[in-house]
Amino acid sequence: MLDVSVLPAFLIAVVVILATPGPDMAFLIATGVSQGRRAAVRGAFGVTSAMTIWVLVAATGLGVALTQVPAALDAIRLAGAGYLLFLAITTWRHAGAAVAEVSAAPNVFRRGFVVNLTNPKVALFFVAFLPQFLGSAGENPFGQMLMLGLLLQLTGLVADIAIGSAAGLFRDAVLGRRKVRLVLDGAAGTVYGALATLLLLEVARH
Repeated sequence: MLDVSVLPAFLIAVVVILATPGPDMAFLIATGVSQGRRAAVRGAFGVTSAMTIWVLVAATGLGVALTQVPAALDAIRLAGAGYLLFLAITTWRHAGAAVAEVSAAPNVFRRGFVVNLTNPKVALFFVAFLPQFLGSAGENPFGQMLMLGLLLQLTGLVADIAIGSAAGLFRDAVLGRRKVRLVLDGAAGTVYGALATLLLLEVARH
């Protein structure tokens, strides 16, 4: 039987993790300001889809195994840093691009998926924090993890669409001004680069 008594505390934790800036939030804002609302929404679905992998990792108990192998978490950080550096370089190269050029940009759903799959913040939440909400569902931990994971996905999707759409609306307001687009795209690339650097520093400290 599933334990729903943990939901209030779990939802508070979800709000905290969603409000904490990270690679996924940076990606959605950058996608919104560089490619518009529609691209940001597709990216949000990519971000949410990646959570399915982490839900299954937590539900099957593989997350507990990951916490026992520090090198595995460092590998996730390195993969995330590498992909963020790739996004930084790509964003800088196309800074200020015209709308026609932006529309031919790579698949944002795939980018969102990879960004969140290699997001150490999400990985740590699922493998180390989520199991604390098993409650009294000792006989059905798999079902409990699925319930919590799906709830996180749904809440996250709503928040991600809102964030990306807001960034897209801002872009729409300055769409015809190339200098502003250049600044926004340059800032987005800088954020990607800064996040990648932070992940590399975390690995170095370990």
